[in-house]
Amino acid sequence: MIALTMVGTSSVPAIVEARRLTFLETWAVALPDRGAPVALSSPNLAVLGGGPAVVVGDLAGHVYALSLAKGSAVPGWPVSTSGAPVESTPSVAALTPGSRADTIFVGVGSAAKPHSGGYEAFNPDGSERWFVRAYESLYGGPRRTEAVQASTTVGNIQGSLDVVAPSLGQEEYALNASTGAVLRGFPWFTSDSGFSTPALADLYGNGKIEIIEGSDQTQGASFGVAETRGGHLRVLAPTGNLGTRSPSGGLKCQYNTDQVVQSSPAVGPFLARGAEGIVVGTGTFWPHATATDKLFAFNARCRVIWVKRLDGATTPSPALADLMGNGHLDVVEGTYNGPGRGSVYALSGPTGAVLWYQRMPAEVIGSVVTADLGAGYQDVIVATTDGAEVLDGRTGEPEAFLAPGEGLQGSPLVTDDPNGTLGVTLAGYNGYHQGLVEHYELKGSNGAEVDQVGAWPMFHHDPQLSGNAATPLSGLQGRPAAKPRRPSWDGPA
Repeated sequence: MIALTMVGTSSVPAIVEARRLTFLETWAVALPDRGAPVALSSPNLAVLGGGPAVVVGDLAGHVYALSLAKGSAVPGWPVSTSGAPVESTPSVAALTPGSRADTIFVGVGSAAKPHSGGYEAFNPDGSERWFVRAYESLYGGPRRTEAVQASTTVGNIQGSLDVVAPSLGQEEYALNASTGAVLRGFPWFTSDSGFSTPALADLYGNGKIEIIEGSDQTQGASFGVAETRGGHLRVLAPTGNLGTRSPSGGLKCQYNTDQVVQSSPAVGPFLARGAEGIVVGTGTFWPHATATDKLFAFNARCRVIWVKRLDGATTPSPALADLMGNGHLDVVEGTYNGPGRGSVYALSGPTGAVLWYQRMPAEVIGSVVTADLGAGYQDVIVATTDGAEVLDGRTGEPEAFLAPGEGLQGSPLVTDDPNGTLGVTLAGYNGYHQGLVEHYELKGSNGAEVDQVGAWPMFHHDPQLSGNAATPLSGLQGRPAAKPRRPSWDGPA
């Protein structure tokens, strides 16, 4: 059994105060990761051991589950991937409707160890449920194992509870969440690596779930298609290439850029008149690419509605949130501007016009999240490589600073805590390069406000990582989930 070390939990908790917000640190846990700490993996919330628990992965190949109330290890956890790093965010779902026990899904491996790992699922008690290898290609070339760095998204893809994510090879797998069986029409040939966590949404209102994701692309040709270097934004049918004559058949639409698209797309009715849209950043792999530092907004047919050049890399995934409290979705994006520099932008959903801009004290690598911290609109919580900043959603002005000195590359997690207050969990590393998970509660807050239409309280929006603003947030703390709902934003013409 791996021992966890509780830190910073004296009888007088740490207090962080701002103009109107007071956060109290309620627990902190140092992880025994031997210098391979939490990096890009963001904390998620699951129901394990009879109650709510924080789950997160580390570079040493562990997935931890900690009680949300106390930070203590859930029985049977942490679990091991046999040394393959976990840079993905664990996704969470109950295999039986109404169950108070979740199954955990992770992409295993990283670009630093590209030929180990795959797709893995763990039962609520920490035992392995299934493991599926990803391969470079099923169509010639080396049949070697490929890592899965993207997070697995959970949803009803083919009439069952399924998971999907690209690999670092040339194949994307969609799997039955219960058995790990590969779905019909998959693996789907991507022709290059994918780091982007897919979003799932019924883009066309026909009751079918589309898979929306970014991708890398090197120059070359495959199956009669000539590709130039860059990347893609893709909308893929839930049936993959089933019924087509091509391993890469089944695309609903695609937009090609001259830069990789390693950001994870966000989907929701943020365009004019409440139209469904997709917003995504790019990456930095290809030098001198014109799409570098840009944020793209598309309609459901992959047509560009607006594009905005920001002050740094847009690899951090965007969030959709009601920042003004007016029932309209805005876009929030963090940027990475080089060592020690980062920024956050709030942009109008329909037009991309900048609503506000705020420099950060360190790099912004993970996605921003939002929550109503008591003012009636969504405030913004930004993880940086030197703690987390809380910004006023309407103005961008700093309101609080959490976990100074902690390196954070993933996203914060906002929760409705068991005691009824609003909680914020941060997972990263300390100055000794050791993994650290810290939990704060907002004094005088109402945790029920986490569950609001217009909130984006964690990486890729919800525990299933749908990336879809219309996916319900209720059920985060073990209460039955509400029926799916579609926000009714009308958006300006």
